[in-house]
Amino acid sequence: VVFLTLRIKHFTPEALEASLKENLDLLEESRVEAHLKTLHYYQKVSDPGHSRRKLASRWVGPYHVVGGIRDETYTLAAMDGKILPRTWCVSNFKKFYV
Repeated sequence: VVFLTLRIKHFTPEALEASLKENLDLLEESRVEAHLKTLHYYQKVSDPGHSRRKLASRWVGPYHVVGGIRDETYTLAAMDGKILPRTWCVSNFKKFYV
């Protein structure tokens, strides 16, 4: 006993032809979209400042530790003595020897 699926029951060659044409249109749109993304990528990579920003230092400093609030929370001051307005956690520090 063979049971026909809903897809097989309602199959018509005209509907198949129409869906193939629609897919061809969508394919062209996808190609254009991919091409624009590639152009954007090449434009970004060819930027002369790209490598300078990419390799730039990821921290600001050095600072002096002025006092501790809790176990791992400290108040910092800039090298000129100006105290920073908020406290900092130890996990954000990097060792720097002057």
